[in-house]
Amino acid sequence: MKKKPIRLQSSQYILLLESFTEWLQLLNYSEFSIPGLSRTVREFFYYQEAIGKLLLEQLTATDANGFMELLQAKGIYSNGHINKQIQGLKLLSRYIRETKRSIVAFNLYRLEQKRNKPAWLTKQEMQQLYEAIAETVLGIRDKAMLAVFYGCGLRLNEGANVELNDIDSTRKVLHVRKGKHYKERFVPIAEKNFEEIKLYTDYARPQLLQENKNNALFLNAHNGKPIGKQMLYIRIKQLAKKADIKKKVGTHTLRHSIATHLLQSGMKLERIQQFLGHGDLDSTQIYTHLTNEA
Repeated sequence: MKKKPIRLQSSQYILLLESFTEWLQLLNYSEFSIPGLSRTVREFFYYQEAIGKLLLEQLTATDANGFMELLQAKGIYSNGHINKQIQGLKLLSRYIRETKRSIVAFNLYRLEQKRNKPAWLTKQEMQQLYEAIAETVLGIRDKAMLAVFYGCGLRLNEGANVELNDIDSTRKVLHVRKGKHYKERFVPIAEKNFEEIKLYTDYARPQLLQENKNNALFLNAHNGKPIGKQMLYIRIKQLAKKADIKKKVGTHTLRHSIATHLLQSGMKLERIQQFLGHGDLDSTQIYTHLTNEA
């Protein structure tokens, strides 16, 4: 017989958890990360109730530390798991302060953990990827996909949301409207990539569109509707397999690849940070290590 899930007792916590989750969605957090962050906050509220605190005004900075110490004392969680809990509580702290629900701030520090080095493709492997593309209408679309995910370094979610009017043909820049944490940026489009995108939008896309009406850049070959994130990811993997590339390749591999290639070509780390839309330079620093190893 299954145990009934534990429910929060405090109506204030229940409403706060709902509004916090909606806030994460507004900030454009990934649909994969939101459930985990919300779960962290829910478990923290369970902890609050267990120590007799049912109201937000009873919350103190040390409550967060106490919760983290409890998790670490169990001895079953990795530093990476603990750091995800810390991220969730820091976001909660930011949310309640920004919405003026409380002035309490959690003084939490991430634990040291080994970071997996991101996979990336050499320039030769990128050439193999391009050579594997057929000279067809779908092939023109595939080259435009590489222009966006490799040439412009977009994340999967960003590329999936690109629309026709996001491409400024006069300035040759791509407007990323739905970046991580809902940040916008303008990404320069190199001449070769711009030509690939233009050929697709002018020649191939109208053929794929059929009788549908939509502004999405990338369209499905079967019905002319926008391609979902999963299908975009699968298509890149299919191209890598066709190109006989043995590495695990996805859209993010292309993003890592262009960042590494730009650094190898002499571009400043700060410029690459802006290009990728990283919130801080630490996230971009990893490419220095990759370049040194290469």
